Amino acid sequence: MRPANSEKESKIREKMIKELYENKFNQFIGFEILELSSTYSKARVKIDEHLLNPYGSVHGGALLTFVDTMAGATGCMSGYYVTTVSANLNFLLPAVNTEYIYCECMKLKTGRHILVFDIRVTDDAGNILDSGEFSFFASKSPVLTEMLNYNQ
Repeated sequence: MRPANSEKESKIREKMIKELYENKFNQFIGFEILELSSTYSKARVKIDEHLLNPYGSVHGGALLTFVDTMAGATGCMSGYYVTTVSANLNFLLPAVNTEYIYCECMKLKTGRHILVFDIRVTDDAGNILDSGEFSFFASKSPVLTEMLNYNQ
């Protein structure tokens, strides 16, 4: 993982990673965070039979859950907890014949309350399996209570 740009970002990242890994639902998904910042994140999930649909590819709900979790974590890196406003994921190719699927979230816009991210899900070969755009509402709840002492 790349070094954080500031002490503030480092503390937020540390807390977000802890929360993500301790959450039981996220443990079920089984993802691994590779990068996490307010402008870019990347994570991967090892394909397991509990993520497959009856046709043998990764279930669309599992993909959407994975992406929403990582895009939300990226949004929280802005310093405030977020909630999903809209989720658009285009299922382009089935997730088959790959050991992992990867989710990359790139910031498109950060407004006063709305954050928008471009999403790409790829396989081990780099093929784009899914693409989309997710929007989040930034709450007034800081990720860290100490953040109230930071200049925003």
